[in-house]
Amino acid sequence: MPSALHLALQRFYAGDDGAIEVEMDGFYADALRDGVIYEIQTGSFTAIRDKLHRLGKEHPVVLVHPIVRYKWIAKLDPETGEEISCRRSPKQAQLCEAFDQLVYATRLIGRKRISLELIVVAACENWLDDGNGSWRRKGQSIIGHELLAILERHRFEEPADLARLLPEGLPEQFTVPDIREAGRIRQRLAGRIAYTLREVGAIEYVGKRGNAYLYERAKEQP
Repeated sequence: MPSALHLALQRFYAGDDGAIEVEMDGFYADALRDGVIYEIQTGSFTAIRDKLHRLGKEHPVVLVHPIVRYKWIAKLDPETGEEISCRRSPKQAQLCEAFDQLVYATRLIGRKRISLELIVVAACENWLDDGNGSWRRKGQSIIGHELLAILERHRFEEPADLARLLPEGLPEQFTVPDIREAGRIRQRLAGRIAYTLREVGAIEYVGKRGNAYLYERAKEQP
């Protein structure tokens, strides 16, 4: 069953003149509008690779991935479901965090009819104190997400467009540690950014600096 966030995005992309949950080529498309399929994926891209490959053979498809920049956490009473408390999380997601999923979808990104849209949102995450959740949440389970606001939309039509997600301030030639430092991100995420961009042809390997691989943005083809 789709979450409230997923359903809200389906309705947003379908608009007033589109439809949601449309059967096409043996699958149910999340949203269909003006002949374009919109597939909303909040989790792993691995789960929908086959679906997108199939749909993308005959139809233009936009893979939509929400980035929750601002998140509120609402704690609900396990008996009544009423909200007990609500607080804003100090964490703010960056666009580049999409590479945690894009790293598993490099073969999709280059497909002719498939494009990517990152939609930046504010959302509320609902916790239920049922004793079944992670110890990090003191046993509280995450039971859903609700859309609060749409803040930005970023469309990527070509693989080379993804180079726009590189952090600002990088030199012409750069390494994974350079990406990490410029973006103030985790080393693992920086590595995923470099791997994904190299696999889709958005950056090129040009040598080494010490033990680190050296990259630069791919040059436009004439």
